[in-house]
Amino acid sequence: MNRFSIKDVENLTGIKAHTLRIWEQRYGIVVPHRTDTKIRYYSSNDLKQILKIALLNQHGYKISRIKSISEEEMNELLHKTSNSEFQYNILINDLLEATIDMDTYRFDMMLNSYIKKNGIEQTIEQLVFGFLEKVGILWMSDHIMPAHEHLVSNIIVRKIISAIEKVQQKPQPEQTKYLLFLPEAENHETGLLYVQYFLLKQGKNVVYLGSDTPIDQVQYVSKELNIKNLYTHVTAGSGNFDIARYIKKLAELHPNCNIMISGLVVQRRKLMNLPSNVTILHSLSEVKTHLYKSL
Repeated sequence: MNRFSIKDVENLTGIKAHTLRIWEQRYGIVVPHRTDTKIRYYSSNDLKQILKIALLNQHGYKISRIKSISEEEMNELLHKTSNSEFQYNILINDLLEATIDMDTYRFDMMLNSYIKKNGIEQTIEQLVFGFLEKVGILWMSDHIMPAHEHLVSNIIVRKIISAIEKVQQKPQPEQTKYLLFLPEAENHETGLLYVQYFLLKQGKNVVYLGSDTPIDQVQYVSKELNIKNLYTHVTAGSGNFDIARYIKKLAELHPNCNIMISGLVVQRRKLMNLPSNVTILHSLSEVKTHLYKSL
C-alpha cells in the first residue's frame, strides 16, 4: 500500500528512473528500500522527499546543493520562492501529501486558503484538477485506497456545492435546459458538479440527476422536461462498462438531442464512427468552449 516503484515515482515527479538511480548512487539521495526478494521500492516518506527534491531541481537548484541542506532548509527554499508556477506545484504536492497521510483538516484548510485568495474557479480548474491528475496516477497503480480518494473528494465536492448554492437562481421558462448525469456505477461527481456550477453561473436551467443514473431514467427525464442538451462525464466506468456501446444506446434513445461526453474514459479511447449528435470533449477547456457556444 505504501510502497512505490521507481516507475511510480517517475510518473509522479517527472524525474526519469535513470536520473533517480544516479542521484542514489552518486549523492546517496533517497536510497530505496528492498523487499526480501530484493525488489526496490520507496516508502510514502521517500515519495514526499523526492517530490520536494524534484521541484527544487526543476527550478534551477543543483542536486549537489540540495544534497547538502537539511529538510528544514529545503522547506524554507520551497516556500520562499516567489515563482507562481513553483508555488502552484508546491501546493499540488502538499495536497498529495495530505491525501497520503489522510490529513483531511490540512487538506481542507489548504483549499479554503486558495479559494479565499483566488476564487472557486481558479481553485477547481487549476489546483484541484492538477491535483486529481496525480491522484489518478496513484489510483491506477493501486497506491491509494478508495478511502483516500473518498476523503479528499468529499471535501472538494463540498466546496463546489457551496459555490453552486451561491449562484443558483430561479430558472426562467425560456432558458435552455441542460440535463447532467453520470452512467450507472459511475460515482465520481466532481467534474459533473463543476459543469453544473459553470452553467448555473451563466444563468442556465440545469436539471441534475447526479451519479449512477440508469439510462432509461435519463430518457424519461429528458422527454418529460423536453431537454435537448445532455451532458455526462465518465471518469472510471465499471469493469464491464462498454463506453462505445453506451454512447450508441444514448444516441438512439435521444436522436434529437445534443449529447456531450467528457472524462478520462473517453479521453483514453479512440472512439470511431460516433453518432452525429454526440460530441466528445477531451478537456475542461473544451467543455467550457463547447458549452459557451451552446448557451
